[in-house]
Amino acid sequence: MNRTMARAALATALLTSACGASVGSWVREDYAAQDQGQVKHLSLQVRGLPADQQKLWYLMARRYINQHRNFILRPAELAHEATLGVACAGQEGAMGLEVAQQVRGAEVALQVGARLQRCRDGQDVWTGQVRGEWSSNDATVAELKKHYIQELGEAIGPFVAPAFLAIKALVATLPQPLLTGDEEMEKIELGE
Repeated sequence: MNRTMARAALATALLTSACGASVGSWVREDYAAQDQGQVKHLSLQVRGLPADQQKLWYLMARRYINQHRNFILRPAELAHEATLGVACAGQEGAMGLEVAQQVRGAEVALQVGARLQRCRDGQDVWTGQVRGEWSSNDATVAELKKHYIQELGEAIGPFVAPAFLAIKALVATLPQPLLTGDEEMEKIELGE
């Protein structure tokens, strides 16, 4: 490979990494034995955002997790300052999202930390983090953006695409619990 091709490849790699998401996660070594069949009903808490954006993240994350993982998250939005004890009431696990964002023109830079804890002992089951910058006008989520604007108002429009793409990247790292037949029916009844 000549120098020009090498520089072009390096520049492409740097541009790609600068525009894409950086994602990391950790799952307990004993997840299959300790948590896969026991930590399925979760609460969800979002922190670090104004109320309207917090509502967007809560609804979007809850719905996306219910649709793409076998966890069961019932509608029950928690206050951002709720303790683990409050988050665990009637649940097997509590998931928290800590979101930091910065608007940069038509893009939103996000840094999101996520944590799933067992309610029985407060131990971490999974942690994840995603960092990146996404366009507010991503055409791949135009219909979703319309839906959330209709549901929550015009002000959240610039945040829909970045939030969705960050949540999608995080959820891809979540482990997959095993549901019983009754729990599968419960999940179907959620209708999300």
